[in-house]
Amino acid sequence: MVKLLKQIERLIRGGTCIAFAVMILAVVVQVVARTFMSQPPIWTEETSRVALLYIMGLGVGASFLTGDLVNVDLALMVMPPWLRRACEIFSAALVSAFGFLLVPGAWEFTVSGTMQTSPVLHVQMQYVFACVLFFSVLLGVFGLIKFIRLVFNAAVAEPSGHASTKG
Repeated sequence: MVKLLKQIERLIRGGTCIAFAVMILAVVVQVVARTFMSQPPIWTEETSRVALLYIMGLGVGASFLTGDLVNVDLALMVMPPWLRRACEIFSAALVSAFGFLLVPGAWEFTVSGTMQTSPVLHVQMQYVFACVLFFSVLLGVFGLIKFIRLVFNAAVAEPSGHASTKG
């Protein structure tokens, strides 16, 4: 089971990297074209928006699981370990429940895209709207995984300190 989860996480991170590379390429083409061409290509703006949506939709679940999302470290660092652990368990349960509550609405939103086509890329919008479904499912699943890990693992994850910068 752990091996399967690692493979899924690797696949999601790969998809996030691909979406990031597509966004970088589209933005670079857009900047160069606006600088040196009288008529820049119109596909770059829509492509970068869709890529950004997929970066968010795919990356949020894995980022929550690994602790890469924004966290209130300052509040957690002053708490006693038992209270920190309780807050992290409650937070993971709440995030997971929120993700799963979003799934039915995200599904309806995705299905509504079958009747629309993107104006520039000529792609059915259900493929664009699917990023919202990925977001909610992955947030729910990875939140549940983090909740289970926190409940069954007695070790409390210490918030990482930030490196001091000398001015």
